[in-house]
Amino acid sequence: MDIHSQDLAKTILAVFVSGSLFVVISGLIFWPLEELLEGEKSARPKFKDIAYLWFYQSYGLWIGAGIVFEFAFLLRNFLPHRLGAFVREQPFWLQAVVALLLAEVWVYVSHRLSHKWEFLWKFHRVHHTLVDMTWSASSRHHPVDFFIIIVGANLPAMLLGIDLKSIALFILLERFYTVMLHSNLNLNWGWFTKVVASPNLHRMHHLPAFQRSNYAGLLSFLDVLGGTYQAPDPIRPDVLDEVPNE
Repeated sequence: MDIHSQDLAKTILAVFVSGSLFVVISGLIFWPLEELLEGEKSARPKFKDIAYLWFYQSYGLWIGAGIVFEFAFLLRNFLPHRLGAFVREQPFWLQAVVALLLAEVWVYVSHRLSHKWEFLWKFHRVHHTLVDMTWSASSRHHPVDFFIIIVGANLPAMLLGIDLKSIALFILLERFYTVMLHSNLNLNWGWFTKVVASPNLHRMHHLPAFQRSNYAGLLSFLDVLGGTYQAPDPIRPDVLDEVPNE
């Protein structure tokens, strides 16, 4: 085996291990919390959901990163050189904030379109088969839906030449926070939920009657600005069977 083949094999193994570690760490954190705090209300992990979680948080991210790099390489030539130089001169914290905002705006817009445009809804509806919230099903996505999110969220930052460490920081934050948002935990941040999403807020979005609200990923203030914010309490049981998408 030559050096390039050995490097490729090591990379493939490292990605495999990283996805496995992500599943194990997520399980060690959120599964006991669901069992302790929610008891019989907690949904038991399914093998299929664990497989989704492992694949998308390992090879899925790897494939997505490759697509982002290719698009960024092709499109960066159309941007002024001074723009990239200006971005690289900015402090790391500012680059990280910009990377987060760019990604979250894309998540909000693409998610909202996925509920309004029938073509995108065909892919996104896979995620909405998740009704009983659980950490293990947070990555239940159609591949098209997943790559629309991951590529679109990270391409703007790559195009601008934002520090890769700040992009990696966002991805790590988003990965674990998304698992928490889909967990069956009765958590709300009070007034701060209008700024940063909570599990209770995202649970509202997965109820059929409220699927056209709370589109944001981490930053729920985008829902406030977009007029799609729905407070996580109280939930009126008489409207839970309404299905706006049909």
